[in-house]
Amino acid sequence: MCRLNYIPIDFIKAEVIGLSKTVFETNSLLDFICKVSTSTGEIFEYKEARFKNFKIQIFNSGRVWISGSIHIYSNDGKHNYNDMNQSCFLNTLKLLKKELLIEPFNLKILNLEWGYNIIPLLLMSNYVIDRCVQHLSVDKTVGIDCKIEGKYIQFKHSNYILKIYNKGLQYKLNKEVLRIEVKQMNWSKYRAKGIYTLEDFINCDKKVFFDELITQWNNIIFYDIDNTITKKYIEYQTNTFWNERNNLYSRKNKKYHLDKLKKLNKTIGYNTQNKIVELLIKKGNELQV
Repeated sequence: MCRLNYIPIDFIKAEVIGLSKTVFETNSLLDFICKVSTSTGEIFEYKEARFKNFKIQIFNSGRVWISGSIHIYSNDGKHNYNDMNQSCFLNTLKLLKKELLIEPFNLKILNLEWGYNIIPLLLMSNYVIDRCVQHLSVDKTVGIDCKIEGKYIQFKHSNYILKIYNKGLQYKLNKEVLRIEVKQMNWSKYRAKGIYTLEDFINCDKKVFFDELITQWNNIIFYDIDNTITKKYIEYQTNTFWNERNNLYSRKNKKYHLDKLKKLNKTIGYNTQNKIVELLIKKGNELQV
């Protein structure tokens, strides 16, 4: 890929700028509720409205935050298992302006999530999920920060989360759909590149975001060896083995075993990790319309 004009985004958390809170308070589509603690009677410092998966919060200070899935919003608040191409995204922005009077330059990005839904060839989504052992030195967690019915894992770092989940199972589809995405929780990394608002994101080269997704996927310690051929390397699929490499051995030792595992995955495994990269590249190219 050279310049990448589009990459699908899902969750966004942003501060609304250039619009007063009155714009939302007077919007007939929104019904704001003030939250009160049942134990202390304390009134929260903000009021909140929900609309097609979006949460709009108006703080006592006058600041307005919006968070939720742009992808789900594009589907009338129902789902995000389909492909969201560039045309669909642009139409969704028009709808956002029509219904909430928000334009891309009004959204100062705080968190952003991007990724793809792919159909894993031959292998099942759950196989891919189960064979993910660690990401760098972080163990996987299941279901945290995601109230979905289905197979889901994440690798949570201080500034970002890598998420992998079975969309087909989540929405009870009759097909395999695997989603891989990065959620950037601290936006300062991209703010330093001049990407402050959603409009800045739309106008920038998305290759940096695509490359980040591929890099983080490749940073997964992925056990893909066919155990019917040999069980000699079974310890490679355990957290214990890799935690020992992280805590008790040198970086050189860990690199040796990582390189060995990657080679074994290709020679006596299914080469799934590289096949997923090919599917992500293919999907990325398909959605540039």
